[in-house]
Amino acid sequence: MKTGTRKISPRELAFDIDGVIADTFRAFVNTARERYNIEIDYESITDYNFRNVIDIDEEASNEIIEMILEDPVGLGINPISGAVEVLTRLSSFGPIFFVTARSNRDAIIEWVEKTLGLGNGKPIHLEATGAHEDKLPVLLKHGIRYFVEDRLETCYLIQGSPVTPIVFDQPWNRKEHPFLSVGDWDEIHDMIEWRI
Repeated sequence: MKTGTRKISPRELAFDIDGVIADTFRAFVNTARERYNIEIDYESITDYNFRNVIDIDEEASNEIIEMILEDPVGLGINPISGAVEVLTRLSSFGPIFFVTARSNRDAIIEWVEKTLGLGNGKPIHLEATGAHEDKLPVLLKHGIRYFVEDRLETCYLIQGSPVTPIVFDQPWNRKEHPFLSVGDWDEIHDMIEWRI
């Protein structure tokens, strides 16, 4: 990933949650296998709209999505490797800014607090927009200049605005695109200006 020679200020950076911080699709795959006896290869999820590329019963799929949205703690969704360490360090610079298309803010706040150890004294700001299209106005309102996101379609919605999208590598976004990319949380760590 290259942002030029300029490092990113923690105050200018925001994160999507699912697929960037929360290993949500892996939880989907594991739940499909454990509760529905449906085998899905994680790497075969090459489209964010996963039903386009994997064979899964719609009812089972909807039930799993409901569990993910309503009870991420109970489902045991894990953070993506390295996220906790980087976010914990970021919390010393002020509120960490999250923008999610989820509509149930309470469920994801609980997950952030219990799984990441943030909130409860470590400042966070979480906006649950309910729609991908509503992320950009929130980012602009709060002066965010860089947004880490796994959904390419959202990056295209942001493109051309004062916000620079940064794609967090996942199987569903490995198509050719014009955006900055990071492969993991070590790369996110390296792009941040830690000496402010």
